[in-house]
This record gives sequence, C-alpha cells and structure tokens, in this order.
Amino acid sequence: MGAGLGRSAAVAGEEREALAWRRQCWRNVGMGEHKCVVSYCCCGCSLRSGSLAIGIVVLILSLLNAIYNIIAAIRTGVTVGWIGFATNLFVVIVSCILIMGIRQERRGFVMTWVITMVVIIIINIITSIIALVTTFSLVAGLIVLVVMGVFIYLVVVVRSYALTLGSSAGVA
Repeated sequence: MGAGLGRSAAVAGEEREALAWRRQCWRNVGMGEHKCVVSYCCCGCSLRSGSLAIGIVVLILSLLNAIYNIIAAIRTGVTVGWIGFATNLFVVIVSCILIMGIRQERRGFVMTWVITMVVIIIINIITSIIALVTTFSLVAGLIVLVVMGVFIYLVVVVRSYALTLGSSAGVA
C-alpha cells in the first residue's frame, strides 16, 4: 500500500509540473513563442530523437528524389527535372544542417531547417492549388496537400525541439 501511495505522489508531482509548464506556455502565447508546440514526437519518442529521425528521413528521401529528378531531366530534357533537382539538393544541404544542429544543440541550425521547410511547404501548397484549379486533377492535388500536412507536423516537431534548446536573439 505504501508503494502505491508513493507512486501516486510522483504522478501528482508530474501533473503539477505539466500544469505549470502549460501555464507558462499560455503566458507566453502573446509573444508568439509557444504556438504550435508539441512535447514529444508522434511515435512517443523525445523531441530530440524525433527531430533527428525527421532530419535523416528527409535527407534520404530528398537525396533519392534528387537522383530521380536528374534521371527524369536527362531522359526527357524538361527543365522541371532540373528545378526539382536543385530544390532537393538544397533540402539535402539544409537537412545536413539540421542533423548537425541537433547533434551540437545549436538552435540557429535547427531553425534554418524549420524556416526552409515552411517556405517549401507554402510554395508546394500554392503550386498544388494552382495545378488543382488548372488541371482539375483532384486526386493529385489532394495527395500533395496531405503530404504537406504531414510536413507541417514534422516542422512543428522540429520547431518544438528548437524551442527547448533555449533562446537565441531573433530566432523562432
């Protein structure tokens, strides 16, 4: 019976800490610092582990997509393949910066990835809406929008990790 009482006291302590953290977050909402923040990654792992996994997966997928775009550009001669290659190569570089920022716990490096991905997400959403309106390809447009929704969540996870690294002047 004593062990159960100790465990419930520990749980109550954790709940108090979580409540205090939430109150602190709500106090700072006016500053815009703690909007769209999560406390762990989708798989239940820490923000650091989740952000590192996100960086590695985005790096690998962008590298594969860059290779695909090179092959497509060479075979077809269409310049869109080269634009896709350049974009993916840029994402590969920024993902390397993210991984390095996570390993060295440098908030500026992590936020570089966040800002880059936000810009890319906005561009992709705009182009998918334009493609949806001009081609009436509902399935392709919806697929792109769902993928961008997933990327928005990934950005929120990485940004949440960046916010845990401490404050840097003018970042976040």
